[in-house]
Amino acid sequence: MTSSVAAWPVTFLVASPHGDLPYAPELADVPLEGCPLSTTYGEYFAGLRDFCLGAGHAALLEAAGRTVTTGDVTELVLKAQKHGALYHPASIEVRFPGGRALLGANVATSPHGWAALAREQVVLSRLSREVPEAGLPRPLCFDEGDRLDILLVDWFSGFHEFHATSGGGAVAWDFDGGGLTPLGPDTAEEIFRQAARILALCLDVESGARIWPWRHAAGDFVVRSDGGGVETRLITARGYGPSALGGGERGLLHFFLTTTLFMRLDRLDGVGERVFLPGWCLSTAAAGLLSTLMQRPDVQKHVPDLAAALRRVTPDAWLDILMADTEFCTDPDAAFLLDCLPKHISELSGILSR
Repeated sequence: MTSSVAAWPVTFLVASPHGDLPYAPELADVPLEGCPLSTTYGEYFAGLRDFCLGAGHAALLEAAGRTVTTGDVTELVLKAQKHGALYHPASIEVRFPGGRALLGANVATSPHGWAALAREQVVLSRLSREVPEAGLPRPLCFDEGDRLDILLVDWFSGFHEFHATSGGGAVAWDFDGGGLTPLGPDTAEEIFRQAARILALCLDVESGARIWPWRHAAGDFVVRSDGGGVETRLITARGYGPSALGGGERGLLHFFLTTTLFMRLDRLDGVGERVFLPGWCLSTAAAGLLSTLMQRPDVQKHVPDLAAALRRVTPDAWLDILMADTEFCTDPDAAFLLDCLPKHISELSGILSR
């Protein structure tokens, strides 16, 4: 570490619905929310700072631009963004005269998180290279430390989590713009259509490999909605592999059913009780999947007319497909989704028959 790097001023912040909060000294000994090893805020921010000044230094400068040197950096702003079951993500802002670079850091602080982050680094490296049109974040630097593992990735500036509300709609968690922002019906439908498209782009039809697991409640998808339209991104890919049903036609049917089913699953306001989104979500997710899959030559190779193949599946056959998936049967949300399945299959049949 050169003296100029060590001299970079560093500011610590904590994001909240009411605006950014400065990191106070009394937080130093407070454990991170949900961390089983009771890693403290002090350890968290110190680890992020050391990463930026050490292993992540070159990647930060590269993101800032070829003309930005170590001595040009005027400040680092490290902001704790949220706390999840696996990661404690942060944003990293590199400030320099005339501009800034904004990056994301997934920080794992537990054995479960360390294993997941190592898998994610491999998955994101593969998919960002093989399916660039899906727009997944690129891994820029991966560092395995003593207590903190950190994966540096692209940061999607202006994007926010979105979650279901009690009224059947959705809101964006726009911490930058003042809290919860209601999403109109057209916007919400476009968000879910694009989310389905991303997952369909990343499906390997031959093997049945898909991004899994993912959850709306975990904030895996984010949205930017402004005058320029609606844009949805998937910011994480914790695993990628075939389901128990493999590839080909049966794998496609399974992918279609499970994707539309889980697309309707969220937790109220992101953290409350489970909710199953209304029929509008199914309609738009099904449309996003069909329009994307039917344009793929590898899909046409196995199923020349996917829409017709989907229409031929009976309710009992849909159930058989789902119950053949051992991973689904052991999923913590399986019982809730099975209660919703008859309604889902009925509505899905109605949509496909139009």
